[in-house]
Amino acid sequence: MAGDEPSATEGQIPEAIRWKVRLSDKAPQKTAVIFAAGIVAFVIGVALFRNFVLGVVGFAIIFGSTAEFWLGTIFAVDEKRASVRTGFSFSTIDWTDVKRAVFDSEGVKLSPLESAGTMDAFRGVYLRFGADNREQVERAVLAFGQLSDEHVVHGPDRGRDRGADPEGN
Repeated sequence: MAGDEPSATEGQIPEAIRWKVRLSDKAPQKTAVIFAAGIVAFVIGVALFRNFVLGVVGFAIIFGSTAEFWLGTIFAVDEKRASVRTGFSFSTIDWTDVKRAVFDSEGVKLSPLESAGTMDAFRGVYLRFGADNREQVERAVLAFGQLSDEHVVHGPDRGRDRGADPEGN
């Protein structure tokens, strides 16, 4: 039975890991588009409203809302928690609060909710895999999270609390 087999991480305590992902490294041309949108927002604020402060606010809104893309995000996983930092934004979840881990091709969502639902998108921490650390992150999450198989989802989480989709899956 699957419950009788020792896990790959049993007896091994992974070390704490920290990594940075900058989405602009994969598509640097999009950085120019963001900068141009910021300039347009600044010009609209100054020209249309004749207010320099509104121009600066428009520019700041564009750059602030795209900070994850051009500034990058720092991820950390240790024996107590998983955390994500982008600029001034900081999110963390203690392992004792993690009820479900949803692995997908880009990363893993650590959720404090036992099943997917409407609030799932707004709760938890998403750890995006780096260029070459997918296996290391997966091992750390499984070891530190100590989740049972029923609380680990591989692929998109269709929501166990919802009815079957029209195809019956």
